[in-house]
Amino acid sequence: MGKRFTISFLIIIGLLTLTFFVACARQEKGVAIEAKPLKMAEAKPQKEAAPAAKTEEVKTQASTATQVTKEEKVPSGAALYEQPVKPLTPVECARCHYPIFKDLKESKSKHRFECTKCHQQFHVYNPIKKNWEEIMPKCERCHQLPHGKDFPKCLKCHENPHSPLSIPFDVLVQKRKVGKKEVIQCALCHKNEANEMNAHVSKHNEVGCQGCHAEKHGYIPNCLDCHEPHVEGQTYEDCLICHSPHSPTVIKVYPEETDNAVCGSCHTEIYENLKTHHTKHSDLYCATCHTKHGYIPKCQDCHGEPHSADLHKKFPDCLKCHIDPHKLPTLTSR
Repeated sequence: MGKRFTISFLIIIGLLTLTFFVACARQEKGVAIEAKPLKMAEAKPQKEAAPAAKTEEVKTQASTATQVTKEEKVPSGAALYEQPVKPLTPVECARCHYPIFKDLKESKSKHRFECTKCHQQFHVYNPIKKNWEEIMPKCERCHQLPHGKDFPKCLKCHENPHSPLSIPFDVLVQKRKVGKKEVIQCALCHKNEANEMNAHVSKHNEVGCQGCHAEKHGYIPNCLDCHEPHVEGQTYEDCLICHSPHSPTVIKVYPEETDNAVCGSCHTEIYENLKTHHTKHSDLYCATCHTKHGYIPKCQDCHGEPHSADLHKKFPDCLKCHIDPHKLPTLTSR
């Protein structure tokens, strides 16, 4: 009996305890529900800003996703060479191709224009296809074949298209067959000079183009490198007044005031006669009578007929008496 009472008592105590905890829990829940509107009201300003922050976060995530997508789309390997490339300016090209840029700048050739004028296809070399010949510009697209069908390979002479006049001299002096003739390659461009040398053969023909222009293509030598000056202080420019380098024996028209010593450097005996046998002729410039090289004037051009008609009739040639006009002796005995 006592045992049953104890069990019943414990059950009642347990139920009361459970009821108490349930009541406490309900009370706490009610407080939380009542406080909730206040909490929301206090936090309202912050909640309005929250969507903006969230939007920025979403944008950032979207941007990152886009970048990832773009990166995934960038081709790699062989596919990279198939992509079109935006044309660049010469300055931009020069960042990588500076030696070529320098050649173009220093050569002062007609090739100094936009890189894309020639390189219409750029950065398209494909090491797999090995398409070098296909993509490189062809000279004949602008120049045709200026030296004729016998010379189809421009780069044999013009090795550097970015400095086309920098031609190796050992290439230029080689002979090439043109039709039935063999010509030195210099003559292909310098036709006037070649024709001049062939028409007026001199010792310059013996040394050839390389004898004077051996330094490099386009080098103009100084005459005084090989030849002694006619008079002291004579310059290279003085030489060219009378002489053409490619036909030096054909003396051009020269100024009347040309120093007699210049003429005397070749015509030594005549020059010495004028100095030794002083006459009125000695006071004149050689060019006063000899208006061009090799011209022999007539005495009558200056002197008319200074003697009697009978004497001129008997001696129509002045030099019968005045044997040498540069020392003017007279015949005193017959």
